[in-house]
Amino acid sequence: MRIRYFRQGDIPTLAHIQQLAAQADNVDSMSMVDFEEWLAQPELQAESNIFLITDDDDDLNNWGTGDVLDGIEGEVVGYTVLQMRRSHHAYHFLCEGAVLPQHQRRGAGQALLICALNHARLRASEIEFEAQQQSFPIYFEALLPVEDPASKRLAAKFDMYSTNEPGLKGMQLYRSEL
Repeated sequence: MRIRYFRQGDIPTLAHIQQLAAQADNVDSMSMVDFEEWLAQPELQAESNIFLITDDDDDLNNWGTGDVLDGIEGEVVGYTVLQMRRSHHAYHFLCEGAVLPQHQRRGAGQALLICALNHARLRASEIEFEAQQQSFPIYFEALLPVEDPASKRLAAKFDMYSTNEPGLKGMQLYRSEL
């Protein structure tokens, strides 16, 4: 498997993955139009904040991010979106995404979470001074399916705890401080 950055042509594939995963996990899903509009928002900066995992068997670029290598174009099996938000008391790097049901429990979700966490750490370093001046914590957060028993184990691997904050039906928000 290999992780790469999002490209505009990926939108239909991501919408398909999102719908299939939502059905399998019994989660509310956005409509195709809403999902495409969400990905097209300029403030999302999709080209640098959305990561896709493919089923490429590429030993040269294991778990790395970058462009597709010449001649290697595998099926996209999952994605994650990393968004930075500021609330009245903290900075939040929210990670949300999906993996095709037939590729779940094969390491794709964990790899995507690692990728998002590493990018969140880099971006957090840019706002760390400002956050300290305001006494604001910086959180890494992930929305994971409630009905998937692997969600709790995955969150525990990243020292994330569940919150009581409301979210999408069927999803649980997990958090750790960066």
